[in-house]
Amino acid sequence: MYIKNTWYAAALSKEISRELFPRTIVNEKIVMYRTQSNQVVALEDRCAHRQVPLSRGRLIGDELQCWYHGLRFDCSGQCVSIPSQATIPAAARVRKFPAVEKFGIVWLWIGSPEQADELLIPDHWVCSAPDLAGEMSYCPIHCNYLFGIDNILDISHAAFVHEKTLGSHDVVGTTPEIIIQDDEIRVRRSIRREKTPPMYMKMLQLDYIDRVQDVIYWPIGNTRVETKAHACDDPNGIAFHVYTTTIFTPATDTSSHVFVGMHRDFDVDNQAFTEFTTKQVIATVLEDKEVAESLQENWSPTAPMCDIQLDRAAFEARRILEKKGANAALRAAV
Repeated sequence: MYIKNTWYAAALSKEISRELFPRTIVNEKIVMYRTQSNQVVALEDRCAHRQVPLSRGRLIGDELQCWYHGLRFDCSGQCVSIPSQATIPAAARVRKFPAVEKFGIVWLWIGSPEQADELLIPDHWVCSAPDLAGEMSYCPIHCNYLFGIDNILDISHAAFVHEKTLGSHDVVGTTPEIIIQDDEIRVRRSIRREKTPPMYMKMLQLDYIDRVQDVIYWPIGNTRVETKAHACDDPNGIAFHVYTTTIFTPATDTSSHVFVGMHRDFDVDNQAFTEFTTKQVIATVLEDKEVAESLQENWSPTAPMCDIQLDRAAFEARRILEKKGANAALRAAV
């Protein structure tokens, strides 16, 4: 039902330890853990014997022991021990998913393992740039991941949903330039003398700013909002750069994993400030979560709908996914 031959963000690196960690990615039940040498292993979370979740088992060294009948599986997914017998059937193995850590994120390849090319991992350089400060967080949302992408690409909603943090009526009133490429959508707004949104006010200490805001989307669920701001009518003055990364990974048809963080190029050694901005970002995500989950619960694919001009970017994102082979039934449902 999903594009399989691609990398999906499955977890933050800090989420994976020696504890068994279950997560559903594009309807695949997966269990992850770290080996004694700190490598991430991702296996099908379903014992080859009676399909109980292996995540309910335990690690013995680097082998995963099923909690039901004690079968043990090595890091390749091969069963290496059955306590009740000496012979191991050929079918006694579970699927292993290619896993790579990059940018502080664990990426899983759900498709054909032989096609898993690390060079295809989405470029989220912001998340690990040494000259930026920020932190990534995780939030589950009970809605289809496409609704999340729609939400980011029409950022005008911030004036209404995020009034206390990112809200800006100047954004709503500014007609964006929508730049369409084969594998990227960019929604750009150049705003003069904007009343500084509450979060940016605390960050920049400026009542009014000039800024350029780029909202960028690329497959499968990658988005980044790039903001360059400076004091009004001072284009040659100090420029402040803020990057907000949001990555959407499908869990099921009606639930998603969201990885989000804000990074900046100023006051980078101020850890208290980083903690403050992280809390603010989480607060905005929870506001989006409420909207998205209400939308999913209320959604009817047959109900009449009207479109507005700002929907164009979301439509173009769907077109890119369709070109890459997204399932037609799923498209009809959302």
